[in-house]
Amino acid sequence: MITENEFKSLINKNESSILDFKGEFYDFKKDKNNSVTAKFVKDVISFSNTIRTEKSFIIFGIQELDNGDIEHKGINEKVDDAILQDKVKDKAFPRPDFSFYTIDFEEKKYGILEFPIRRYEFPIVPTTKDLKGLEAGKVYYRNGTSNTEANAFDVIRINDWLKSLPKKNESNSLNDEISNYIKQLTKGEEKISVIISDLFDLSKKYDFVELKQFCLNEIQGIKSAEAKNCDYRIQNVIVSWNKININPYTFRKATVDLVRKEMENSEGFFECKIVMHQTILGIESSLDRFLLEPNSYGTMKDDTQSLLGMEKKLDVYIYTFPDNFNSLYRNIRQKAIDLLMKF
Repeated sequence: MITENEFKSLINKNESSILDFKGEFYDFKKDKNNSVTAKFVKDVISFSNTIRTEKSFIIFGIQELDNGDIEHKGINEKVDDAILQDKVKDKAFPRPDFSFYTIDFEEKKYGILEFPIRRYEFPIVPTTKDLKGLEAGKVYYRNGTSNTEANAFDVIRINDWLKSLPKKNESNSLNDEISNYIKQLTKGEEKISVIISDLFDLSKKYDFVELKQFCLNEIQGIKSAEAKNCDYRIQNVIVSWNKININPYTFRKATVDLVRKEMENSEGFFECKIVMHQTILGIESSLDRFLLEPNSYGTMKDDTQSLLGMEKKLDVYIYTFPDNFNSLYRNIRQKAIDLLMKF
């Protein structure tokens, strides 16, 4: 799955052997004589067989107009990846590896078919005779911006390329690496910041886009553009127009639970769910401070425009507590484990 920034980069490129734009998604409701399925299967086979050094994509919701302009129209269809996998599983061999997902960009939804680089024993071919434009046993690939039937020389080149790719059993070392990282995260004996640094190297080595973005978010802190994709960082905090300071000479000991309760019961203080933007090192620093000062709390200054989307800009103060950072740290750990489990 690509990030919003990677999507923005892709849609500014020209169509090629590894990138295709389509204004509409496949209209399987009008699949008379399997004509629509035939186009879909041919696309999947052609993109999978194309010699390349990076993933390839079909992006739905982008239309090239007659005058050459590009219209970013988006799509409305709700499509399940499992349905697409089912449509191709008995119509091509070896079974192609691809995924479908959607991405929201500038208030529109776009569909993406993504084709990873994978070694097959031989080029993928259609296995059925009832698909228009496809002949069983023939090899198809992308030639420029078109799906093309391969000639004998093309088949040799595609086959040689497939043989040059790593074998599946060569990925055992990767599985071992991932298993070790999951064990480290599960044990909780090592700081997450140390493991995140190693995971970032792993993501670059194997081109794990989603894991790479996660690591960047944790290392650099959450940027505004990425906040909507970081639900695991949401915490329930207290927000107020008022900045408070604890009187160190009070006779009543101000525990963190007492401070929070006082805030919750006072006018001008209210609970609010926000995405915590701190870097992983900043979070660990706060946790260390809370260990030394268990009755302390955090104060962050923000404004009503950026925090609450209000037209008028006023200063507000965000109050965070040890529970917020403990919960956030657990969530980051679990998110890392969830991402690794995908591989």
